[in-house]
Amino acid sequence: MLTIVLCFYNEEQWIARTLASLATQTDRRFSLILVDNGSTDGSVAAARSALKGMADIDARFISEPVAGKIHALRAGTMAAGTRYVATIDADTIYPPHYTATLLAMFARRPDASCAIGFGLPPNGVDGWTHRKLRFFAWALPRKCHSGGYAQAFDTARLMASGGFDAKRWPYVLEDHEIVNAIAKSGPILYHRDLYCFPSDRRSDRSAVGWTLAERIAYKVLPVAVMDRFFYSFLAGRFLRRGAANVALRNQDQWNRAD
Repeated sequence: MLTIVLCFYNEEQWIARTLASLATQTDRRFSLILVDNGSTDGSVAAARSALKGMADIDARFISEPVAGKIHALRAGTMAAGTRYVATIDADTIYPPHYTATLLAMFARRPDASCAIGFGLPPNGVDGWTHRKLRFFAWALPRKCHSGGYAQAFDTARLMASGGFDAKRWPYVLEDHEIVNAIAKSGPILYHRDLYCFPSDRRSDRSAVGWTLAERIAYKVLPVAVMDRFFYSFLAGRFLRRGAANVALRNQDQWNRAD
């Protein structure tokens, strides 16, 4: 039913925790594709060790030598052979009901293009962040209110939209751009129980995110102008300030794992 794509670059300190959370999933109708984007540390060995406890899950490694998460995402999603494909991050914890909730959402709405989970702080369920994100999902159901750590797509619709494509979008925020591309083919699904816990380790997001004004513009502008917002307005601004997708690899901005 589902392929989970986990792209990683030098995640030796984190990837085992993420895989351990996948090992607790109550609905195990998924396979794993792990995409190594040129790691120079022990990430692959750490992942293989963690997978020893998941003998009932089909997992395979592929390598994407071109630097940049968007290239790894394209390689991983193109290799998926299931109806649905989900992207996750190597520094994120997924509650045991994550895949069960996701598959149930798609079962109820087979016309959906994608399903997006909320990224919450530890112990943040029903807290302020959870309530705020649920409000945005209710008020602006055709916008993306989360990141690539919690996105899933109808695979056929994803491929028909062009998929992850560095030629179309070589910048950061590829998680929001891909939702803009695929949402034309069907509804975006949100659910209060689809959430995860990303790490809060990036101490400086200025090089990999948008400004407050850009974020507000994304929220308030109508869906009809989103193509122009991304491919004319935002692309030009990202180009001028050097916000290329490869900037996501800069770990100098991270608070290191314990």
